[in-house]
Amino acid sequence: MAKRGPTSFAKALSRYFFDYLPTERGLSEETIQSYRDAISLLLDFCEKERHIRRDQLEVNDLTRELVESFLRWLEQEKGNSISTRNQRRAAINAFAKFLQYEDPSCVLLCQQIREISPKKCEQRMIPHLSMEAVQAIFQQPNLSTRGGRRDFAFLSLIYESAARASEIAGIRVGDIRFEKKGAIVHLRGKGKKFRDVPLLSDPAKILKNYLSEESRYRRCDMNAPFFCNRSKEPLTRGGVYYIVQKYVALAQQKTPELFPVQVHPHVFRHSKAMHWLEAGVDLQYIKDLLGHSDIKTTEVYARLNITMKQKLLEEVHPQQSAGQQPSWTDDDNLMQWLNKFYIPTE
Repeated sequence: MAKRGPTSFAKALSRYFFDYLPTERGLSEETIQSYRDAISLLLDFCEKERHIRRDQLEVNDLTRELVESFLRWLEQEKGNSISTRNQRRAAINAFAKFLQYEDPSCVLLCQQIREISPKKCEQRMIPHLSMEAVQAIFQQPNLSTRGGRRDFAFLSLIYESAARASEIAGIRVGDIRFEKKGAIVHLRGKGKKFRDVPLLSDPAKILKNYLSEESRYRRCDMNAPFFCNRSKEPLTRGGVYYIVQKYVALAQQKTPELFPVQVHPHVFRHSKAMHWLEAGVDLQYIKDLLGHSDIKTTEVYARLNITMKQKLLEEVHPQQSAGQQPSWTDDDNLMQWLNKFYIPTE
């Protein structure tokens, strides 16, 4: 019996993940991993629910009905949220878009899959901290120790730059350029995108002092990691989470009322964006500082900025005490003119 070769699905999937996404699209490893997770779950579904082995799956098996059943399975059997379900759908949608160009005979099949609409869900509140909460966290590192000074510099940078966990872990010494009135930090963002974020003089001074001390204990050339662990190895994303959780926990013990939300590294990014907005920074500028490719992504901060809305209402609508008459009732001429139009009821 002749040995069966790779299926059409296997061939397409191999080129998609090993050539198209990393080379032609230039996507980051994190994005590719997210797509890979979605396809892995789809293969699990095919084996467990449809009894189609993954090594026997063909492109023609990937029908709209199968994908819709898979999305229901994610919600009902796997307990995924609507948001997660929509993310998996988007990943499959991206693969279908690739397929229709790879094999013109799949165009109709792929278009049917791409017609599956995302499921509506309630918009989640973006977790963010007040300035008081951020300051409470900053007060926790022990500045009498080298480790405490490193962590204080780390917390200052992750907040002031609004960097993602992966970005802060990947910062090298040469990525921070010190200037007379501050510094510029060069961040490597998602999808191999880059952006420069300015830092004010106070956080720049903290980083400069930290680097000066570090240079006495390890090599700090341009390609050296800016932050290291005790083994002088670059911080990992796990290390970033550890430092944040350590000092958030200490601050929560002292002032629990300041922390109504669960705090992880990305909350610092959300918090800085909200604080920029409250300080009057233009939304387009915040978009560039955060590295968003679309202004619609940044607009969520404006929609959720309740404090700014409340301040605006207070400015345009002065408060009145109970029973106080509006100021126009003091105008006698206006009141006499209005009384001419008064018609008593029977």
